[in-house]
Amino acid sequence: MVGIAAGLGLRQKIKGDSAVSQAWLDADYGAGQFRHAGRRYADEAQFRSAIGATVPAAGHLIIGPYVSPGARELLSDGSFAAGSLADWTGVGSSLSLASGALRVTGSGGNGSGAYRTIAGLISTAGRAYRLTANVWRETASNAALGFGAAGAGTANYAQTANLTNVAPAPVTLYCGGFSPGNASIALRHQVNPSSGSYCVDDLSLREAVPYAGFTPGALCGIVEAVTPASGGSGGIVFQADDNAEFNGNWFERNFIRLIWDASQHLRFIVSFGGSGMQVEQVNLDLGIVAANTRFSVGFAARDGLCIAGLLGQGMSRASTGIFPGLAAIRLGRGRSIATGLWAGSISRLRLFAGMLDEEDLVAQMAGNGAVAWGDSLTAGAGATGGSTGSFTYPMVAQALFTPPRAVLRHGLGGQTSTQIAARMNAVPITVTLAGNAIPASGSVAVTQKSINVLTNSGTFSGTQRGVLAGIPGVMSTDASGNWSFSRSSPGVVVPVQAGTRFFCAWGKSLRGMTAWLWLGRNGAQSGYSVTADIAAAVASLSHTRFLIGAILPSAADTPGGIASLASLNAQLAGLYGVRFVDLVAALKAKTNGSPEDTSDIAAGYIPRSLRSDHLHLNDAGYAEVARAFQAAHMAMGW
Repeated sequence: MVGIAAGLGLRQKIKGDSAVSQAWLDADYGAGQFRHAGRRYADEAQFRSAIGATVPAAGHLIIGPYVSPGARELLSDGSFAAGSLADWTGVGSSLSLASGALRVTGSGGNGSGAYRTIAGLISTAGRAYRLTANVWRETASNAALGFGAAGAGTANYAQTANLTNVAPAPVTLYCGGFSPGNASIALRHQVNPSSGSYCVDDLSLREAVPYAGFTPGALCGIVEAVTPASGGSGGIVFQADDNAEFNGNWFERNFIRLIWDASQHLRFIVSFGGSGMQVEQVNLDLGIVAANTRFSVGFAARDGLCIAGLLGQGMSRASTGIFPGLAAIRLGRGRSIATGLWAGSISRLRLFAGMLDEEDLVAQMAGNGAVAWGDSLTAGAGATGGSTGSFTYPMVAQALFTPPRAVLRHGLGGQTSTQIAARMNAVPITVTLAGNAIPASGSVAVTQKSINVLTNSGTFSGTQRGVLAGIPGVMSTDASGNWSFSRSSPGVVVPVQAGTRFFCAWGKSLRGMTAWLWLGRNGAQSGYSVTADIAAAVASLSHTRFLIGAILPSAADTPGGIASLASLNAQLAGLYGVRFVDLVAALKAKTNGSPEDTSDIAAGYIPRSLRSDHLHLNDAGYAEVARAFQAAHMAMGW
């Protein structure tokens, strides 16, 4: 039975027009809800039966392997019915047909065997395969069947134990990592001297996956769990592998793994064994998760790209690595029944039918949390650790929910309300390209743009993934503010009219989430206004779950500026009613009563005991902002 943990409050369906897909497989142990391929199951037992899962003696759950009844047979003459051995090569042996089976007779040297190349029949990366056959010995002492490289070698990949049965007996092997060009299947007699005969018949090679509907070549999912109370030596939270074995024992070379190590770091690891050795392709350190702590981790991987991250933190990315073939999925363990076992609990597993973009994956992880859009105040300028620390108001707000919810931080220093609204796709970003076309590959210069969203704290920096003229890609800037667009994958040349709109991926994926909007401290771009930008941001959402934060005054503002800002906040309060969060009043109410704070309040400023400079807040100030937004959120019943 999977250890049950309280859920992380992530069960609300994302709404809106984002490209987010619902999970193909969803095991929500905390809520007692189970779904696969769009069908709901009454209980966990029915769900396990439907997906071919078992509860092992050690660990939590094993799913697969699964071979579709319609999976294509890759061996054209595995039964030798045509009476030909043309596909087979002997090594230290002679080959013959005996009663419709392949007979291998050793020549008396150091080992013997026969192999058949399958390199032209399989994909060497991203696919796993099941090999079945009947194997027996005649006068030889034993026989072994396996996957290997040309030359009758099987030790590199997967192999049965040495079989001593004298009557035909069925064997099954799985493997998901091969050497390009010389992958093979082989029958061997591994003794010296090798003499006598041994046989194989009814060979079948078909593609294997963990469960029906799994898309080979990609893995994307979300795991919610709780670390062990005592810490200990860590453990494997999740593993997908090829279910290989060698000499009758488990064999781990091709796998994707989430592991909580002995130093309490959560890691996402990819390994591929196509070279005949276990070669680590990717090892992403996702950060420390303390003992007895709830966490949610999302991951997406394919050949040449891996993304993984903890809820509410940035995603780590590696643009490298060979994707292994996968035939089984394990919760709370790897292949071993003795080491790496997970002593914590697992409350939910979601797996998707294909690869999600980073933005869609984060939106799925966040669920019924919120996204905080804003400038340097949302980024956390002045907080301990700055924008990467744990004292920004979105990070503090996450922990105020019971159970915790995600509050995604999308604040960039110095940005106007127009730039923030543009990142949300609420105000159009239009661009003109050099040559008025997206090339078949590579990047193209942007000669004109309506709004520059690639800025942060007074510098031109950053990137935005998105879509231009229907082509996914990345918009980048140099230090002088010159943009270029690079398409995500090669294709044909695409004409692009001057002034074509660019859509930001984050704005599209997060459109369905509850929005906390804290815009306007840096004014609006020429030709726009703060109130119009906020109205556009609200109108761009696919729902009415939004809050508007009051614009804070600065100690550097003139009395006239303070009065103008107070008037603007009063206007916003009138427009948005209960959705307006009066952060100015909330912060002033937390004065420490000192003469300095009293003087600041009289002048219309935020008390200096809550500020780190003339405008930005300190840890205590951001904590009050977090409490104000979270309280308003809960008061709305969201």
